[in-house]
Amino acid sequence: MSEKPTYWVRSKQPNEIGSFGRRPVPAQFTKLEEAKQYRRELNLHKGAFHPGYVIEEQGNLPDPFFWNSKKVI
Repeated sequence: MSEKPTYWVRSKQPNEIGSFGRRPVPAQFTKLEEAKQYRRELNLHKGAFHPGYVIEEQGNLPDPFFWNSKKVI
């Protein structure tokens, strides 16, 4: 049985947790296209000195090798 990955939109700024207007960060999605659209919207409205946002792909099951569990898109 194959598990579908989840996609997280996270800030490049370390430890940013909160919301940008009405958009929460970090945010979880099941479809890559939804995550890409959300990242585009956040990057359009970020401040001049904000480093931006990225998408991380993560499997649903915990990976014992944590360095293989995430893939930055």
